[in-house]
Amino acid sequence: MVSVFSVLTPDITSRLLGHFMDESPRWMSTRRGPKRTEYLKYIHPAISASPLVLNCILTIASADLLKYRRGDSELRHVALEYYGKAISSLRNEITNEMNVASSIDTPLTDYNLLAVLLLCLHETQNFTESERILPHLNAAVLLLQNRICRGSLHLDLRGYLYEIFCYFFSLTAFSLGHKLSLIRAYAIFDSPSFIGNIRHGHIMGPSQRLFTTIFRFSTLTQALASDNLQAQSAARFELLQMDEELQTCQVELAAEQAPGFEHDDSTITYELYRLACRIHVKVLLSSGTPNQDGAVQSLVEAFVAHLQTLPPNSPSHSILSWPLVIAGVSATESRHQRAIVNKLAHIYEDLQAEIFSKSAAFLRAKWKKDRDSKLVHSDIPPQCSAESVWRTWHNCPVILA
Repeated sequence: MVSVFSVLTPDITSRLLGHFMDESPRWMSTRRGPKRTEYLKYIHPAISASPLVLNCILTIASADLLKYRRGDSELRHVALEYYGKAISSLRNEITNEMNVASSIDTPLTDYNLLAVLLLCLHETQNFTESERILPHLNAAVLLLQNRICRGSLHLDLRGYLYEIFCYFFSLTAFSLGHKLSLIRAYAIFDSPSFIGNIRHGHIMGPSQRLFTTIFRFSTLTQALASDNLQAQSAARFELLQMDEELQTCQVELAAEQAPGFEHDDSTITYELYRLACRIHVKVLLSSGTPNQDGAVQSLVEAFVAHLQTLPPNSPSHSILSWPLVIAGVSATESRHQRAIVNKLAHIYEDLQAEIFSKSAAFLRAKWKKDRDSKLVHSDIPPQCSAESVWRTWHNCPVILA
């Protein structure tokens, strides 16, 4: 925390705001055309009305710009300065909101929630440590609990924020769910208001239902790894149901497409997430290894085939870390592994987000360990277990968001 703040000039504030407006579509939208920047109509009023939101945006912009000017000590100082101011102000705003009693019929502004989720974006896009996002997400749960049954002063903004929360919380809970307020989050994910508002598709396109599936993985994996046989049985049954639903999802999406429909980025991304979900379910339910399981390798083959149809400039690149790593961990053929790490490298080159470079390094280390283990224990293939799967993601060096 920076306790003493220097006076920052209007010039640098204007420059950083310009950088955010120019570059943020790469982090905050997966749409093409005029709809790509539609979210800015929610952000602009918040910048003018909330100094807290402004500080969060300047934090993101300065830290992102620093990735291209790593030796700029002044810019590094500015990035720390804005981050300190944002954290300090946000803590005060949340405390004030929680201490002020208001009627359930009273609509609330969503600027505090926007600020929290902007900091989640900062922690992932400008990656430092995998667990720095956790307090922001737990704060977002508290703020959403306070809003889920209330009206909003900014209805369109709230729908967008619900989608951002669903994205970040689901993917973070996948590997670090034991450090998040999962019980409180379930009440939010099950709310009709929440479900209705994540269908706008600013970030997740048609993939919203798949993110709720990923959220469920956080508890099912832990249940399978526990010593409670009843919990294990219930988790396996639910995973089997999930796999059936994931197969049905493909049929439903195909039925919704008009004749002659051309696969766009969001449809391909949906299929990548769907296949990654199925791969994860199959691995959890398998008692062998991914190499022994033909069903898993068939899904990996389909995943790579769809990945190769994704345009090189796809706006969906920013949300592909999770499916790429999930498929990569189970990929055993070198051509599949190359396709996955090449895509991670291409995205890193474009976004300079370390989540993608660290994810590629994680996969290479995993594949090397598997090869070495196979050479040493060629006659005793290692067994896959729910506990080993849980430990894999618990020890993953990054949040896959």
